[in-house]
Amino acid sequence: MKFQKLTTPLYANCIFIIIPLLFIIGLRIVGFDGLYGQDSYEYLRYTEAIQDFFKNGILPGSYYWPVLYPFLGSILAFLCNDSAFGLQLLSCLSLSVSCIYLLKTLKLLYPKNAYRFLYVFLFGLFCPYFLKMGLIIMSDATSGMFVVLSVYFFFKTYYKKTSLAPIFVFATCAFMTRYASLFITFPIILYALYLVIQRKAISHLVLATVLSLVVCVPFILFQWNALFEVSNNYFLHAWSPSYFFKSNYSTTDGTQAYRFPNLIYTLYVFLHPGFIFIGFILSAIAVKNYKHYFAFPQKTLFTCILLYILFLAGIPFQNPRILGLVFPLVVLFLFPAFLKCVSFSFIKKHLFIVGILVLSVQVVLWSFTFKSIYYRVLLEKEIVSLVAPYQGETLYSFDVDLALQGRGMDFNYKNMFLERYSEFKKGEFVLFNPTQYSVQWKDKNPMINWNNLKDNYNLKLVTESTKGWKLYKIE
Repeated sequence: MKFQKLTTPLYANCIFIIIPLLFIIGLRIVGFDGLYGQDSYEYLRYTEAIQDFFKNGILPGSYYWPVLYPFLGSILAFLCNDSAFGLQLLSCLSLSVSCIYLLKTLKLLYPKNAYRFLYVFLFGLFCPYFLKMGLIIMSDATSGMFVVLSVYFFFKTYYKKTSLAPIFVFATCAFMTRYASLFITFPIILYALYLVIQRKAISHLVLATVLSLVVCVPFILFQWNALFEVSNNYFLHAWSPSYFFKSNYSTTDGTQAYRFPNLIYTLYVFLHPGFIFIGFILSAIAVKNYKHYFAFPQKTLFTCILLYILFLAGIPFQNPRILGLVFPLVVLFLFPAFLKCVSFSFIKKHLFIVGILVLSVQVVLWSFTFKSIYYRVLLEKEIVSLVAPYQGETLYSFDVDLALQGRGMDFNYKNMFLERYSEFKKGEFVLFNPTQYSVQWKDKNPMINWNNLKDNYNLKLVTESTKGWKLYKIE
């Protein structure tokens, strides 16, 4: 009875909100601030530029991605007076809302089935990759939240004949957060348009159009001179079915070699322990009971998932972070298999113990996947402390230069990836880790610039980090 009380909407919502916040508080105590990788510093830069626009009316300038994530982050940043924390809090709340509406969707689709809260709690909230998305400064969790909201309101209008407008509005929000979300929401957008015609609900479409245009206002305002910049995306132009079966390729991101070809890799969202560590079991149950998956919700979810993973399979890179965008739909899709799993007498009899065991495994897996992120943040902070005494000089670097800028270091930055330099001047500084990049960036600008420096200039080692990053001065 006590457990049933915890799973009421009020308690469930509180649990889904409080636990991610506790993770953030704990991580900040040990020095993790959510800034991880080059993308997060670009989100931070543009969030601060939007804040400056609100204060001084100066347009924030060019930006490669859609602007809804930094725009919403800038609003939260004003409330907490910290841009980085505002963005991290946005990711955290997005994770919480995603879990809340995953549970609401399951209640809508399976009103008579138990274990909905337990399933979302264990395999949604504590999914290692999904939880990680809610703790870092990236747009993935926020875009995923809007995808979940789109799906929830789609099924709600399908079964209860409610307004169709929220589907289009939240799909627009998802798109204005991450362009790739369109490949997930496209099937339900098409079906929603069919329902508009079938129900003669033109007023719903008009309302959705108006609200969607409001959502697009920040993008139109800030990026008027580059509205179609996404059409110049290198990976979008490189898309090809031939990559379905490739695991090695050379792109603008260097030479990459992976274990499995792309088409196999996209199945990670069903099978990888970082997503669902019992994914093999649930997927096997789903295949065995395939007739149950001909129901409308399962066909809809599978169509959305399939379209997205086929899109990813044709792009020459692999990243579980990108797969995570469709993971909430996989959670919904595999729920019938989970119900079959917990119906086994042994699991049903020892459900509490099994639940504790599963939770423990999830936390351990999360710690493994989060460890590299945490140590990267510590490394960036260490490098900041190493180079801080030499601010004001010219600094040639790669990979960590955006981290240095985002953390307030004042240098005349020269990026060794963006340009091939033929001449370097005495007294300038070089920050590089040749061991780390010798394979991926062989015959690319970073290593060409480094080899030029190493072979033709006298480099004096000034200081170095514990992870092989070295600061040189050109003499």
